Amino acid sequence: MGDPNIRSREFPGGLRVFTEPLEEATSVSLGVWIRAGSRDERDEVAGITHLMEHMLFKGTPRMDALGIAQAFESIGAQENAATGEEYTVLYARFLPEHLERALDIMSDMVLHPTLADLEREREVIVEEIRMYEDRPDQMADEHLSSLIFHGDPLGRPIIGYVETVRGVDHERLRRFHAATYTAPNVFVVGAGRLDPGRFEALVEERLGGLPAGEPFVRAAHPRPPESRFLFKPKETEQYHVSLGSRGLPAGSEDRFAMAALNNVLGGGMSSRLFQEVREKRGLAYAVYSYHQGYSDAGALKIYVGSTTSNVEEAVRVIADQLERLREEPVSEEELERTKQQLKSSTLLALESTAARMNRIGRGIITGTELLTPEEMAHRIEAVTAEDILRLAREHLNLQNMYLSAIGPKELDLGRYLEKAEL
Repeated sequence: MGDPNIRSREFPGGLRVFTEPLEEATSVSLGVWIRAGSRDERDEVAGITHLMEHMLFKGTPRMDALGIAQAFESIGAQENAATGEEYTVLYARFLPEHLERALDIMSDMVLHPTLADLEREREVIVEEIRMYEDRPDQMADEHLSSLIFHGDPLGRPIIGYVETVRGVDHERLRRFHAATYTAPNVFVVGAGRLDPGRFEALVEERLGGLPAGEPFVRAAHPRPPESRFLFKPKETEQYHVSLGSRGLPAGSEDRFAMAALNNVLGGGMSSRLFQEVREKRGLAYAVYSYHQGYSDAGALKIYVGSTTSNVEEAVRVIADQLERLREEPVSEEELERTKQQLKSSTLLALESTAARMNRIGRGIITGTELLTPEEMAHRIEAVTAEDILRLAREHLNLQNMYLSAIGPKELDLGRYLEKAEL
């Protein structure tokens, strides 16, 4: 079933509005979502979506960059924006009485960016790229994505590359905005203390003039890389390793079982990886796992940061734990603990209007059914040890996993993923 408290409306042209009124809330969270992310870019303009997100804050014919900042501050709003593989979102949280003004500011930013100071903002993003390059844990993750989604835009960094970002000029950015920020690609989400009917009318008034357009067609087609292992030398104090495999789409019927598998594996302090790698053996300070779900694909990833002298043992222990998960069902006690953790983390997050708004937005982007909190709890409770074992056997086969590493010298970590298939 869907969540009956979430209301949707589509206007002529394709603009959509979603609302989740919450009488007990003291705030409103508003998001203007654009169905455009890094996976929708051509290789030669990688990073243009993220650059466009930055440019939304640089001014409109009515407000310059300072004016936008002052407009948000004048209503006490907490505002920001984000770019993902499949979306761009401009969002703000504020008191209910400021809804009309907040929507007015954000609509102006989305409809009429002047693209002022493009040259300066490009260099800001170049510095951001270089900042990420100084974070080997981040780079290990990006290199892993490039292996899992080799040859597909999902394997590229969201932020792009120095040369592609610097290659975007005003004309190319204007064409990108005109082709992308269109009625079928834009939807608005409001969650919190609001009246749905009034909110829909305001959205139609402010954004009803969006031009027509066609949504991006998405289909991931990764190709096998030449090698499942990638090492990048860097003089670091720690050795950074990311390993993983293809996962599930965000809307998969198995998404709650995958969440349980991840939680058992490396989702918290009681997880197997944390206990075996850090607590029992002291081989690493940071070790964890996570699952990324997209509209038609996914990735299950593990990260460990260790010293050069300990990293081989840490990867060996991780490989052993992956095999163990494929060999034997989790115990009833571990399963029950995992369910309670998942229910608590999922349902407690919904106390925030921002989390409610994000849940709707991401659900629409990925085509995931928006369930009631009660139904989510029911789906979590329905996960069995056999479900976890089945997914472990499908997604944790060492011979189908990828590994990226960053450190001062190359080590043969790939040998730990060459064990015989179970």
